[in-house]
Formats: sequence, structure tokens, C-alpha cells
Amino acid sequence: MLRGMYSSISAMLNLQASQSVITNNMANINTTGFKGETVVSKSFDKLMLSNRDKYINGEGRKQEIGGLNPGVRVDEVNTNYAQGTIVSTDNDSDFAINGKGFFTIEDKNGNRRYTRDGVFKVNSMGYLVTTSGDRVLGVNQGTNALEPIYVGEQKISMDNRNNILLDSRVAYKFNIVDFQDYNALNKVGQNQFEGNNPIAANNYNIQNKSKETSNVDLIDVTSTLMSNMRAFEANQKVVQIMDSTLSKIANEIGSIR
Repeated sequence: MLRGMYSSISAMLNLQASQSVITNNMANINTTGFKGETVVSKSFDKLMLSNRDKYINGEGRKQEIGGLNPGVRVDEVNTNYAQGTIVSTDNDSDFAINGKGFFTIEDKNGNRRYTRDGVFKVNSMGYLVTTSGDRVLGVNQGTNALEPIYVGEQKISMDNRNNILLDSRVAYKFNIVDFQDYNALNKVGQNQFEGNNPIAANNYNIQNKSKETSNVDLIDVTSTLMSNMRAFEANQKVVQIMDSTLSKIANEIGSIR
């Protein structure tokens, strides 16, 4: 009975972790470029049970009586990198990547970060930045240097070759990169990723005055949330029944009346 309680409790802990991921997906359903996550569960290693109740010539011998699965645990949290829907906006500094790849940005400490969130703005110093203030990096088409994109008071737009135009003159290209192994990417907050060995992205197109929506599907995530809650409640009832039974065993069986 205790083994059954341990299995149900481990399932509840696993479902609790899954609930946190699901609610985070729901909270970011309107976050530009957000990539949803799913929890992958894994059973604990199977245990082989044995005893020495097999007697031969009065001597107890070891015998295997079967396997035991002690429950489940979180194996990993996977990110779904599928592209979200691209929608039009009226903002000149909004951009969306149609295809694979990430914008390259640089935080205040000089760390490189990568994001699909192309809702940018021009800060008080004239640089193109993210909503959190990190500078967006691009390749200067005059010097071929990778540097923060400086807009100043100029009007920003794009041509059909992914060139950034400032006052209708070619000035930069976004530094769009990709990764061979997305499993090596780490979320670092502010809808950004951290990764090593980026490579130049190919087969993409930048759409100006557009943004990529979250790839979380409201109907799907709501259905998953309800299923998760029902599974948690079912395991909770199992634990309550076992706890009640153990209480009776401890307090009633063998008592003198």
C-alpha cells in the first residue's frame, strides 16, 4: 500500500511541474514570438523485488518475486520552436522573421542573446532596441561590421532583399542566425535564448511592420490544463483513500474493545 502511495505522490509532483509549464504557456499566449513548452515524463528505473521465503532443506533461498515501478518524474522540458502566425502592425520598427532563425541582440553587459521577438523601438540615443532595452545587432552594409543598429532621426524601412533602409538608403542587414541543435538553446528570460556556435540563417524573409505571435494554441493548452487537473485530482483521491486505510490499520486493527 505504501508503494502505491509513493507512486501516486510522484505522479502528483510530476503533474504539478507540468501545471507550472502549462500556466506559463497560457500567461504568454499574447507574448510576441513566444515559444511554448511541454513536459516530458519518465518512469523511475524499475526495481526487482526479492525475498528469502523459498526454503530448501530448511534454508531460506533468495527468489525474485517480480518488478516494481516506483512512479514517474520529469525527464525534460521541451520547447516548441514552430513559427507563430505573422500579423501586420502599424509600427515602422516592428519586424518578423518568416522562416527559421533568430534576431541577434546584445544586453547591457555585452552578452549575446537571440530572440524571435521583433517588436523593436528606437531609444533616446537613436539605437534600435528591444522592449527591454537591449540593442539589436546588424551588419553595416558600408563597413561589413557587426554592430548595434543606429537609426537616429531617420525613417526605418526594408526592401525585398532584407536590407534595412534608413531614409530610403541601404544601411544594415539584421544578423539573423540559426542553430544546428535547438536542444542546446537555453531560455534566459525576456523572451530570449542563449546558445553557442550560431550559424548564418538561410531561406528566411524579414517582414516589416509585422510581428510573430506566440505559437501557443489557446484551445490546445486549455484542454491540456483540464486533463492535467483531472489527473492530479484522481491521484489525490487515491492518496486520501490509502491514507484513510492506513489510519484504520494503525488505530483499529488489534485494538481491545
